[in-house]
Amino acid sequence: MTRDIEANAKTIADALTSAQQIPKLSSEAGQLSLDDAYSIASRVREILGKKRVGRKVGFTNRTIWPVYGVDQPIWGEVHADGLFSTDQPVNLASYSEPRIEPEIVLGLGYAPTAEMNNEQLAGCVDWVAPGFEIVQSIYPNWKFSVEDSIAAQGLHGCLVIGDKIAATHDVLIGLAEVPLALFKGTEAIESGKGENALGGPIEVLAHLVSLLSAADQLQGGELVTTGTLTDAWPVSPGEEWSAAFGGVMETELSVRFT
Repeated sequence: MTRDIEANAKTIADALTSAQQIPKLSSEAGQLSLDDAYSIASRVREILGKKRVGRKVGFTNRTIWPVYGVDQPIWGEVHADGLFSTDQPVNLASYSEPRIEPEIVLGLGYAPTAEMNNEQLAGCVDWVAPGFEIVQSIYPNWKFSVEDSIAAQGLHGCLVIGDKIAATHDVLIGLAEVPLALFKGTEAIESGKGENALGGPIEVLAHLVSLLSAADQLQGGELVTTGTLTDAWPVSPGEEWSAAFGGVMETELSVRFT
């Protein structure tokens, strides 16, 4: 299988760097295992050679599992060259079938461990922020298995982060109740809530810690984007999207696409 992992990793790395789509790996002879998928993803990261600044957790919103044919959360990496502030336009030519996901982002001051309970995990968080993850599918029409999505870097494209909010006790315990309204221009698209992602961002952090191998453990200083609070919506050049977060995250975030 080592040769297949290497070949598949090179194919995916080429697709990601050229914004080209490929047949899903699970359509080839023999199904991918989760271990194989994460091995491919790891090798893709080595090939790309980018600087990791954090992780993305995908498919934390169980309500959209049937839409994408998945049945569990996944994780991938966030890289330094894929971080944008709200005043930076995002060029969609770099991504295949891009979609937007409004999310809550956690900034870690300390490294969490699997032995920690949720209260202790929350204590590792230094800041929270509104975020837009731009996700993509190198597989046509967003048709793939959960293993395919893992191998393709968790479908991560880039991450737009808004203003950071200090992670006080009140903020941390209120994240699950944060309401969200998503807009395309002035058109209201969908609403969501912090709890839509596995019950809340701290629960997502706990799940991520449980997923990671010893070699992939989170470090202090990393960020974690905790998954979409709505469905993932297709985006196009020329559009401007925004999200209004409420509750303990009374803030707005916008992004313009070129």
